[in-house]
Amino acid sequence: MEGGLYTERILAPETTDHFLWIVIVGAFGAFFAAFGIGANDVANAFATSVGAKALTIKQAVVLAGIFEFLGAVFLGSHVTKTIRSGIADTECFEDNPGILMYGNMCVVYTTGFWLLLASFFELPVSTTHSTIGGIVGMAITYRGPDCVVWYEKADLFPYLKGISAIVASWVLSPVLSAVIAVALFLFMRTFVLRSPDSHKRAIVVFPFLVTATIAVNVFFIVYKGAKGLGLDDTTIPVAFAWALGLGGGVGLAMIPTVLPYMRRNIAAKFNEDGTLKPVAAVEEKEKQSGVVGFVINQLNKDVHSSVKESEYVSQIHDNAEQFDPRAEEAFKYVQVFTAICDSFSHGANDVANAMGPFASIYIVYTTGVVSSEGDLGDNAFWILALGGFGIVTGLAIYGYKIIAAIGVKIAKITPSRGFAIELGSAMMIIIGTRLEIPLSTTHCQVGATTGVALLEGTGGVNGTVLGKAVFGWIITIIVCALTCSVIFAQGAYAPYVYDTIDLPTSTSSS
Repeated sequence: MEGGLYTERILAPETTDHFLWIVIVGAFGAFFAAFGIGANDVANAFATSVGAKALTIKQAVVLAGIFEFLGAVFLGSHVTKTIRSGIADTECFEDNPGILMYGNMCVVYTTGFWLLLASFFELPVSTTHSTIGGIVGMAITYRGPDCVVWYEKADLFPYLKGISAIVASWVLSPVLSAVIAVALFLFMRTFVLRSPDSHKRAIVVFPFLVTATIAVNVFFIVYKGAKGLGLDDTTIPVAFAWALGLGGGVGLAMIPTVLPYMRRNIAAKFNEDGTLKPVAAVEEKEKQSGVVGFVINQLNKDVHSSVKESEYVSQIHDNAEQFDPRAEEAFKYVQVFTAICDSFSHGANDVANAMGPFASIYIVYTTGVVSSEGDLGDNAFWILALGGFGIVTGLAIYGYKIIAAIGVKIAKITPSRGFAIELGSAMMIIIGTRLEIPLSTTHCQVGATTGVALLEGTGGVNGTVLGKAVFGWIITIIVCALTCSVIFAQGAYAPYVYDTIDLPTSTSSS
């Protein structure tokens, strides 16, 4: 701190050995937090795809296993740095590195606990705010509010750092995501979906939509994103060239490969008038027993059951404008690409939320000092991989709750709408990741979904689900700050065995 309020303390190797238990317990806690992120924030990547029936939960798990991990490895380190050192002033802990390790251990367990509790109540809360709330509660409990980075100036938009930047993102992320998603859907609705030959136009624009989706991801990977690939200092023109080249190449490759398959598949599933051909009845899957059976049963959950069971949800779906089902079928293919894009950006942003505090624990343990510039080095891979594995596990076992809430109950999601929602939110998330602002992917996804749904009028949005989501956003930081504060205080201010104090003994006789 300025003025030498705290003196830096370097822990000797034999001293950090005393805190090995924090590293071990913290690793389990980081996995626990990542599991909660998979169970709750999975809606940000795959709820619209599953809700639109473009993907099954099983397929979503496979894609998440690949692209959540890749997003975490290539881009996650940027947000990990912000979560690790951009919220609490690390100088407040320089005189006691061990207490920072313990505090961050409390943060990951608080995050995991709240996310699972919120998932149980179908509250799509922000994992970013959960982590930040825990850090704020821990920092205030230890040194007071001065140890929280409330405001700092920055060179990049929104020209803020710390809590103020995050508060600004609460408004900016859902609003801007909604604007982008609405613009995309209005364009598609005007020029494709409402045309007499919409299914033919949907096939024609497919390569262009794939190009745009791939280009968005490639640009932000290349432009100071993929540090591990040596592309950390790439200029904007070079990044654009990479994006257009790879995006255009993939789009062109779709013409001789995917387009003929799309045409054959649509012709096989639909009649000339656009009605669906009769299909064989699907047998109801029997419930399995055992541990493996439990996971299979979770993957087979019917997330669309609320449409039949709830008159309110059914009415919301009926209010949505219906388009040619053949055009919607064509959009299923492009939605797979946008789901991958969303999954990649989700991994970049949210794996960092789970792994940022644990990264701080590990750096203090290995170096013995508190530093905002600490580098994980070769250990970044396995730490981010641990988070990616936890997210996929949480998605597979408990993700159906939030998928049902965001993908089915909040609004009618079709493949064309899902495409606009996913690409709009992904663009906003990746922009925030590169600006090192830990955005809420929940805010982006719900904002984009609400924006597109409101094009049908107020009757296109489930006010109850949306209200629950907003309520969850409001209380998340408060709940996590208070919870982490209690857990942290219980350990930090309890009696300890190392460097014990010799208490004076009484010499008086009774």
